[in-house]
Amino acid sequence: MSTPGHEKSHLRFYLVMVTLVVGGILFLLFMNDSEKFSLTSAIVGSHKNESGGEELLTNEEIFSADEGAIDEVFSKKIEQNANEVDLTLSFDEIPNVAKKSKIRDIELHFTNSGAKINVNNDRLELNNLDEVILKIEGFNGDISLQRLGFSVDGTAKSINVNGIALSAKTQMKVSFTDISYDYLSLEDIQLEEVEFPVGSGELKVSEKLTYSLEQDTLKIFFFNGKMVIDRDADTLLTLEGVAKGVSAGGALLNFNLR
Repeated sequence: MSTPGHEKSHLRFYLVMVTLVVGGILFLLFMNDSEKFSLTSAIVGSHKNESGGEELLTNEEIFSADEGAIDEVFSKKIEQNANEVDLTLSFDEIPNVAKKSKIRDIELHFTNSGAKINVNNDRLELNNLDEVILKIEGFNGDISLQRLGFSVDGTAKSINVNGIALSAKTQMKVSFTDISYDYLSLEDIQLEEVEFPVGSGELKVSEKLTYSLEQDTLKIFFFNGKMVIDRDADTLLTLEGVAKGVSAGGALLNFNLR
């Protein structure tokens, strides 16, 4: 037979449980009805509104946005992240790159078919050379990289043609347009974003992750390192350096080292 004390204890317990259940139901209803909160939404990024303030992006906004908007958000978030990861890429496609850049060393191999190379506003004569190895050190200026041609317009510390160095008291101006190359090496190049056409290859990150690319799109954000294109090699393009983010196959991946 229960004592009055036990009955009061059970009654208090039931009251507490009922209060918690009712409070939980009211909280869920409030969350679902509120414009500021949603159980089905998750904050995945931010962007500037028209007045310059920050606006949060929800899953619904991300999925309804076009690819360019997604990349803009992703690029902004990883730019704010100071972490970098080691990255190695082998790929069977060549990206299109057109930008102002500083490159420590450029090495270009090509078959001379009347290539026009200007140095300090003078034409560099290559008449007696069939195969040309052009090396440019300390380049600063505009570059344009395409699958079939390479162009530069800027200044350099030194220029070397088939082992013969060209010298000047000051930095030299150098420019050429759409030279069809067999081999191209860009040493210590910085690219805020490099986008590859659909292709196949292999991506390695920090020697811990290997990702096989099979007819995938690929973007690399904030890359700093070396790019080599060799038409006679088994791998058309290799990339080795550090980066802050990668977008592959349409799935955004943010690699961080802590």
